[in-house]
Amino acid sequence: MTYSRFIIIDHSAKRSGKHQDLRFKRPKDIMWDSFAIRKGIPLEPGIKVLAIKTRLHTEKEALFVGKIKEGYGAGLLKKFDDGYCQILKYSNYHIIIKFYGKVVKGVYHLLNTGLRDSKYNSTKFLLFKSKE
Repeated sequence: MTYSRFIIIDHSAKRSGKHQDLRFKRPKDIMWDSFAIRKGIPLEPGIKVLAIKTRLHTEKEALFVGKIKEGYGAGLLKKFDDGYCQILKYSNYHIIIKFYGKVVKGVYHLLNTGLRDSKYNSTKFLLFKSKE
C-alpha cells in the first residue's frame, strides 16, 4: 500500500467540453496519472463511468487551477476536491485507490477496458466506487 495525493478538477475545456480530471501521484514516481471523466466521478457505489487516461503530468501541472488560454486543455480549471489517498493496487489493468477527500471518500476501481479512444488515442478505463 502506498500513500499519495490526489486532486479532482472541474475542467471547462474549449475542445472537449465540461468534464472532471482525476489526478493522483503515481506510486514510486514523481509524475501524476490523469483521467478525464465526462460524467464526473461517481459518489455512490453502483455507478460506472468512462475514464479516459490522459498524458502524465508533473506535480505543477497536476495541481494547476486557473485558466489555460491556448492549446490542448484550454479553458477554466477549478478544484472540486483534493486530499490524500492510498493506492491499494496499481497495474496497467487495474488500479484500486482509497480516497480521503472532503467530497470523494472510499475505495474506487479503475479497470482497463482494453479499448482505445480514437479521438485522443488514449486508453479507456471504467471507474466505479466499491461498496463499503
